[in-house]
Amino acid sequence: MKFFSLALLLSLTSCAFITSKFEALTEKKKEKVTTISNKKNYCPANSKVQFISEDEFSLKFYKSLNPTIYENKNITFAEKSVMLALIEMSRRPDEASPYSRLQVYLKLNGKNYYYDFRPKNLADDTKMPFLKGLDFLTQKFVPNKSLLSIATQLDAVIPQGIGVSLEFENFLKENRKDLAKNDVLTERFFKGDEILTKYETFNRVSYKSTVEQYLNGFSKTADYEYDKNGLTANKSKKENYETNCNYDLSKETSLRDEIMSADQKKSHYIAMSEGEDYFLAVSSTTLFRPFKTNPKMGYFMKSRPAAFPLPICEFKGKNQEIVLFSSEGRNPVQHLQHLEAYEIDQVDSAFTLNELLGFSRHLFLSNPDRILYESNRGRKAQLDFFLEMNFPIYHVENLGNIFGHAKFKNDKHQESVLYSDDRSTARLWCKE
Repeated sequence: MKFFSLALLLSLTSCAFITSKFEALTEKKKEKVTTISNKKNYCPANSKVQFISEDEFSLKFYKSLNPTIYENKNITFAEKSVMLALIEMSRRPDEASPYSRLQVYLKLNGKNYYYDFRPKNLADDTKMPFLKGLDFLTQKFVPNKSLLSIATQLDAVIPQGIGVSLEFENFLKENRKDLAKNDVLTERFFKGDEILTKYETFNRVSYKSTVEQYLNGFSKTADYEYDKNGLTANKSKKENYETNCNYDLSKETSLRDEIMSADQKKSHYIAMSEGEDYFLAVSSTTLFRPFKTNPKMGYFMKSRPAAFPLPICEFKGKNQEIVLFSSEGRNPVQHLQHLEAYEIDQVDSAFTLNELLGFSRHLFLSNPDRILYESNRGRKAQLDFFLEMNFPIYHVENLGNIFGHAKFKNDKHQESVLYSDDRSTARLWCKE
């Protein structure tokens, strides 16, 4: 087989070429995809309520709130979504603070909505786009309530002590020395001279007080944008099929330059569904160092909203509607680009979607030129193909993190499910 030169290999055209050839080669083998995890990645089709929590411990926390909030028929789905985001903000101040960029995909009463909340001036670190997004959603979809009234209601039902998740514990461990230099952070996240560990608790912020600070100087609509970067950058070339994304999957800049130049390490996602309605949200932020806090904002550390949004795509066919966010790693856009090459339009059930998303992933990266490859999930034919390229290959355990929602409807079955990547620590809750 004749391969492209190294320079051409790293261009978009060659990436697409290699991906298609690579998939064609593996199809000949008809080998079963390696299953790495027994984690439940999607709920049964008859699940009425579903949500994705950060890990097993946070799953228990949310289960305790089910009777009060998530199974409460007197609270609308849109209001529950805003509540979920406020709770996550208090749980993960390192990744979902008021200063974070917030992307939201909402399906409500049969209509789809996508927003990307950030300051008009991305260099302006005084704004609070996360709270602006929740304020906007409340005004538009919960007209009989205000964000302040929802925050006040939450203060009455959410426990004062919030458990430390595994990932938040990792953040505290990695930043112990910097956290110790700030008295506010030391008081909240240290016990004596040691940082809090998983399953221990810290006193959460007051939701009402946090929202009041936002309303007292950071809520001016003219300071924010939310419609830019809509799902119009990419269009599928396939007949009767739509691939709508916030990045153009066919352009080299979207695959190599823009997203790779941004610090996407601090991102956090949440998701919930109820019947046909669902809410997907991801926050992204860059923390300032040394860590600084505002006395009126509790333990929220000053940060700047991420310079670029995380990639998201809608994949729509006659019998399917799939919405996927891609996060983590050097180039999350590539994972969505590969899904097109792997013919996601042929997926017809949650089971086959799970098979596709569990398939081994790879990334083409430069500086230095190399391929990252999930060898433990791969097929021999795949590895042989990469080795034939005489190109540096680095074996990694996991690449990226994809989450979202999928709906399938045909004569045989109907499904509406959240999807959680088995590469993550996230856990699903399903209520039949």
